[in-house]
Amino acid sequence: MLVLLSSLLSVVCGESFPLAPSEPAPVPCNDKAVEKLSRLAVTYINEDRNDGYKFALNRIANVHLHAQGPAGNVYYLDLEVLETKCHIGSPKPWKRCDIRPFMETQISGNCKTTILHTPEGYSYLYSYDCTLVPDPPEKLQQICPHCPLLLPTDSPQAVKTAQLTLASYKRKSKLGTRLGVKKITRAAEQVRCWMVEKKPQGFCAGSVHGDIKINPEVQVSCEMFKIQPVPSDPTSHPPLQPATVPPKPIHPVPFDPSVEVDPSKPLTSSSSESSERLVDLQQQPPVVGSFDSSSEEIGGPMALRPPFNFRYQRHDRKKRQALMGTSPPYSPVFLHDFPSGLSPFRSCPGPARYTTA
Repeated sequence: MLVLLSSLLSVVCGESFPLAPSEPAPVPCNDKAVEKLSRLAVTYINEDRNDGYKFALNRIANVHLHAQGPAGNVYYLDLEVLETKCHIGSPKPWKRCDIRPFMETQISGNCKTTILHTPEGYSYLYSYDCTLVPDPPEKLQQICPHCPLLLPTDSPQAVKTAQLTLASYKRKSKLGTRLGVKKITRAAEQVRCWMVEKKPQGFCAGSVHGDIKINPEVQVSCEMFKIQPVPSDPTSHPPLQPATVPPKPIHPVPFDPSVEVDPSKPLTSSSSESSERLVDLQQQPPVVGSFDSSSEEIGGPMALRPPFNFRYQRHDRKKRQALMGTSPPYSPVFLHDFPSGLSPFRSCPGPARYTTA
């Protein structure tokens, strides 16, 4: 009886059961395979979107690897991205696109991306969730008071400007009347700045060399202090104060649930970067260890708050032809909740590719 029982146990243990995937583990942000996958992920995201402007990878914030044996490796990439000046319909790759400068209201945010990398060397974009917001107008006006501020794209000023600019282009173009405004993707207006009754104070040291009457050489250096208010003249009448209007409350934005995409539908790309294969990655063991805008007064000038339609909504990824007609023999497991928490590696977050204000 004892021998029979031992034989039965050996048969049961010898059967082939699917291996349970291990827990996600943090990965260094400067890993070569991670950097390549991150660039590939931004390329896939830009190819999948059909509205707005292309994103550019600024830096890798955090990475988790979920190794699943023969099913492949699932990477959870937290990527910091910046909006470029290339429209999403432009064939130019995002690496060659100019980042929108600070003077034009920079837009930045994060893309939480899930990538499946198979043992055959193929990479699949499973899901992504990008949240980008523009810089606050207060920050822009403090540094650049004369810079234009964002307008709602459906505002009368934006619509009228689009009509005028298109009419001017049609008069010069051979396409004639076949052009029309399809959609306004971005609008901005220069706000009139009122002089504030404050004067700067500082200390300057200078010198003049040579003949003071004929082309003198002047050298000067100044250290400016904090702006001091101008003392009021007791004989002058106080200025009229405008009537204050209570601010309108802004209702919170409803947040859509995450949309997951079938990993059996891979993304194919026209760019050279999308054809990169990470074969050497498999040879290495996994490393363990629409809204209305409001306005408010800030220091005198009226600052229009930007529209809140810059939060890119998640949507179903376009289904594309699979590389192989048959389904994979092993099904990977994708986490419902995106991994969070600080990385134990000093390389996370990684270095920024662009300089931002």
